[in-house]
Amino acid sequence: MHWHHFRMQNSNSKMMIQKLTLLSFITLLTFFTTAHAQYRHQAGVRLGSADQVVSTGFSYRYHFNNNKAIEGIVNLRDPISLGVLYEVFNPINSVQNLSWYYGGGAFVGFKGFDNFGIAGIAGIDYQFTEVPVNLSIDWKPELTLIESVRFRASTVAVSVRFSFLKK
Repeated sequence: MHWHHFRMQNSNSKMMIQKLTLLSFITLLTFFTTAHAQYRHQAGVRLGSADQVVSTGFSYRYHFNNNKAIEGIVNLRDPISLGVLYEVFNPINSVQNLSWYYGGGAFVGFKGFDNFGIAGIAGIDYQFTEVPVNLSIDWKPELTLIESVRFRASTVAVSVRFSFLKK
């Protein structure tokens, strides 16, 4: 018997799995934020290309230190999906508070043919000093591995986040 024979036909079961996955993600983020509360947090929205699995939704970024972070993205468009990225930041010394970054991670989709895949990310990130706002523009190619294999290279997004410290 193949793995794809285990698809759930009951919409209530699918909804329960989605809720449990979202709850697990929130619990994981809560653990990270309470365990390392002295570092910066950023939460906001991400507006991305229509062809991405993880494109438009909520973004939360947790900085482990000055140059490493983890970002979680909850996609609100169809298919509902969740992505997690590890990111490395490098300052652009000619402009204060401007960095370029790169990284990679994975995503899980909850409907359709884009159920699991990997993603890379590269972008530019700016932290305003006058107001606690963070702005980033990124390119995030995705490779879906389960249930179909698809590569999406033309995926760009803009994220606007509120930045805050938790001590």
